[in-house]
Amino acid sequence: MTEKQQIPAFFDRSAISGIATEDCRIASSLGGAFARPKGSGPHPAMIVFMEAFGLNGFIKDFLRLLAAEGFFAVAPDLYEGKIYEYSDFSGAIGHLSRLKDDVVMEQTRQTLEWLEKREDVQKDRTGALGFCMGGRLTFLSLTTFPDKLKAGVSYYGGSIGHEGLDGLGRKEVLSGAGRLKSPILLLYGAKDDSIPSEEHGRISKTLSALDKTYLLSVYPDAPHGFSCWQRSSYREEAAKPAWKLVRFFLENTLKNAGK
Repeated sequence: MTEKQQIPAFFDRSAISGIATEDCRIASSLGGAFARPKGSGPHPAMIVFMEAFGLNGFIKDFLRLLAAEGFFAVAPDLYEGKIYEYSDFSGAIGHLSRLKDDVVMEQTRQTLEWLEKREDVQKDRTGALGFCMGGRLTFLSLTTFPDKLKAGVSYYGGSIGHEGLDGLGRKEVLSGAGRLKSPILLLYGAKDDSIPSEEHGRISKTLSALDKTYLLSVYPDAPHGFSCWQRSSYREEAAKPAWKLVRFFLENTLKNAGK
């Protein structure tokens, strides 16, 4: 597949008509892109963490989809403009391996501060969502900023439930689960060779023992990257119900929380 694949038909394409992404400068050393809903707001917000391939067309389209749902959506550019083709797996993973968690969390703090300065954003209703490496960063951000982020969605986030260091030398982030204050939705594919089912079980066991609010959904016959329509691993039979669940989750944890 190429990056010219259109947004699948099960999304409300008419709702994103007229919604565009804009580049932004979050901090002096951090760029990004955002999409805003129609109307003046203020709107609940979502920080979107990209895949290992960079802040590409898929991520920007997802910003538009979230904006169509009523969220001010922003993606910090963790790769500083570098984008990898989906066929360049080694290049993407090589760049991913150079990221440092403490640096990315500082960039997340900068993104939160940038959002808080905007009059069109609801200051107390910000969540995080991410894909692949971004799914892991979503979990990490919820444990790092438990009083700032009110919900999280992790699409096939690896090394969340991994024991010890993973193949890239990254620490698992589940040990920080005690700091979670907000609900999290975790989405996985049953055929994801990079995230074994043992990780699903460890995540569930840990979060349940800590009395945390979470949903963990596993889709049959779905490999890693099943929700990205730009990848050969895309599976609409998993992406469609996953998006339906994401919408329901965010509707109840951010948009209508406390109502």
